[in-house]
Amino acid sequence: MSNAKHNAKMIVRCTTAYPFKLPERFMVCVYCCDSFDDPPRFRHHMSEYHPEVKLRIAFAHIPEGYIKIDCTDLRCRICFAQLNKLEVAVDHLIKEHDQTIDLSCDLGVQPFILPDEKWACALCESKFISLRALSRHTQSHFPKFTCEACGKSYFSVSSLRFHKQVSHIGDQRICVKCKKTFETLEEKRKHVLESPRCWAFVCKFCGERFVSSTLRNAHRTQVHGMQSKEYVCPECPEVFPDRQKYRIHFITTHTNDYFSCTCGKKFDSKSNLKKHMVVHTKEKLFPCTVCSKAFSRKKNLVQHMWIHSEHKRFECVDCNKQFNQKVTWKSHMKSYHPGVAIN
Repeated sequence: MSNAKHNAKMIVRCTTAYPFKLPERFMVCVYCCDSFDDPPRFRHHMSEYHPEVKLRIAFAHIPEGYIKIDCTDLRCRICFAQLNKLEVAVDHLIKEHDQTIDLSCDLGVQPFILPDEKWACALCESKFISLRALSRHTQSHFPKFTCEACGKSYFSVSSLRFHKQVSHIGDQRICVKCKKTFETLEEKRKHVLESPRCWAFVCKFCGERFVSSTLRNAHRTQVHGMQSKEYVCPECPEVFPDRQKYRIHFITTHTNDYFSCTCGKKFDSKSNLKKHMVVHTKEKLFPCTVCSKAFSRKKNLVQHMWIHSEHKRFECVDCNKQFNQKVTWKSHMKSYHPGVAIN
C-alpha cells in the first residue's frame, strides 16, 4: 500500500472527513450508494447511518487514486476536538494521538468544504456553479497523473493506465447499487428501471426510492407538500425558478468564466455565444427543404416545418377548426372566441 493511501485511510478513520463519490452531479455514499444533491443531507446521512468507518468498503472504488472527502464539519473521532482545517487535523492526529501520517508524500485526499450549496474551492477559494464544476477544478491542484478523459488523478502512471483500461466503457455497464455487470448499456438501463432496490434517489421523509431526482422531487411536492426547489444565488439576493437560469446568472455575474460579445452581452457557454452571433451576422444557415425560406436558428426552422405538415396539432374546441401552428391557433382564439381561456 502506498504511503499516500495510508495517509488517506488514517484521515478517514480518525476524523469526520466523510468520503464520497461523484460520478455525475450528485454526491454518492461510498457505503450504500445513496445519492444526495444537498451536502448537509449527505453529512447527516453519514453520521446517522454510517457512524462506524469501514475502510475496506470506503476505499474499494478507488484503489490507487485520491479519495474525495467532505471536511465541512471536521472533528477528531478519538477525542472529539473540533478541527477547522485538514492541515490542523493532520497536525492534531500526529501530535496528540501519535498517529502515523507521512508528511513527505501526498495526503491522498481531495478536500471539499461544502456549507449548504456554496461551491468554493477549499484550496484557492475559486467559486463555481456546481459541485461537479468544483470537482473538475479541484483536480487541477493534484497534477500527478491525470486522466484526460475524466480528470481523475492517480499516484502512479501504472494506476492511471489501469484506470483507462477499465473506465469509461466497462464501469458504465455496472449497477452502482447491486454491482451486477451487464453486456450492454441497454441491459443495465432495463435492470435499473425494473429494480426499485437499485434506484439511487431516496425520499428523506418516507424512504421511498425513485429512479430519478425529478420523480423524487415531484413525489416530495405531491405527497409531502414540500415546496418546489428554488435556486438562491449564494453571492446576491437573486432567486431563480430553475437551475439553468441560476447557472447563467452565476457564471455571467459572479465568475470570470463567461464568454462575451463585442456588443457587451455575456454568455455562460461558447455555444450560446455562437447562437447569439447570428443577431450580428444575419446569417441564415438553416434552409427549408420544401420552400425557399431560410432561418438563423434551427428551432425556428423546426417550427416552420409544421406549415408543410398535414398533421394539425391544435384544434379550436368551439368551431373544430384545426391549425398546425400554435401562434395561428392563438390568433384565431383571440379573434373569434375572446371569452375562451387559452392554456
